[in-house]
Amino acid sequence: MIKLFTRLVTKSLWVRRERLLISVIAVMLGAAMVTSLLTISLDIRDKMGNELRSYGANLVVLPGEGEYIEQFNSTHGSIIGSVPFLYFKAEVNSKKIEFAGADLEEARKMNPWWHVEGLLPNGEEVLPGINAANKLGLKAGDTLSIGEKFFKISGILDTGTSDDNRIFVPMKTAQQISGKSGATLVQVSVLGDIDDVIKYLENKNYKVKKIRQVADSEKALLDKTQLLMALVAFFVLSAASLSLFCTMITSVLERSREIGLMKALGCGNGRLAAIFLAEAGVMGIAGGILGYFVGLSLAQFIGMEIFDMNVSIKPEVFVLTLLISTMVAAISSLIPIRRAISIDPVVILRGE
Repeated sequence: MIKLFTRLVTKSLWVRRERLLISVIAVMLGAAMVTSLLTISLDIRDKMGNELRSYGANLVVLPGEGEYIEQFNSTHGSIIGSVPFLYFKAEVNSKKIEFAGADLEEARKMNPWWHVEGLLPNGEEVLPGINAANKLGLKAGDTLSIGEKFFKISGILDTGTSDDNRIFVPMKTAQQISGKSGATLVQVSVLGDIDDVIKYLENKNYKVKKIRQVADSEKALLDKTQLLMALVAFFVLSAASLSLFCTMITSVLERSREIGLMKALGCGNGRLAAIFLAEAGVMGIAGGILGYFVGLSLAQFIGMEIFDMNVSIKPEVFVLTLLISTMVAAISSLIPIRRAISIDPVVILRGE
């Protein structure tokens, strides 16, 4: 019985191989688009997240108790960077000026829009913001006295933010001048679930503020990108489904006499439906396998040309592509199968 069933399906596919090829190509195109979009989508969140991290921190951590964070330790996997800042005021030329101490190399990486005319300070050097420099009449190479110590101006900082009103110094120097050992706040860069990181830090007794403009814009951009990809995949699969439906319904109409004869000889509706489902399944699986490899190449091309990244091969994408292709083929064949099992063998054999 199984051999007969296999022979019927194989013969039917071979006789109509031209239409089979067209249907397989249609499914292949849909599967290729699904593969490429799934592959890119799984990589793009991390990739775009890393790109968006170049726009700065998305969390600010404040001390939960006391005025300062003595030591910021976090092992959360989504935290990809953190920079402690110590803010204080000191008198310079009889004027109260706000200072900021930090690891300035890391701070510049966290805030890539910083423009430094000159060099970042080392040791007995400071980096005034452009507004602070204008207020004090300073330029790169000048000497500045803070208390009883003298510091060289290593450069001038231009950020376009309130940081232009501050003088930046290395953290060790800031702690020596201020007499404080901790940090006023910590800028934190998060890649991933930002709300989960907030809960994690709050459980460690920190106060956490979300830089809402950065965080919300990032989430909205990533969500819209993935929604666009899902819509493209849906419409391509719909086109493939329509092509497969047309092939199957044409096949049923052409084989009306054959179907009538099979039913007259005792072929039940269930077995008849299984034959057509098997044919659709073959087209779905063949198109899915071919589409996976085409889509993988397309994903690599899109990744390099648009996102400048190599996409990774994910086994789960192959499984999903095959399942989706088979499902699309099965759904597309439901109406043609219903038309086939509704054929009255008596009417057909009469030639009506």
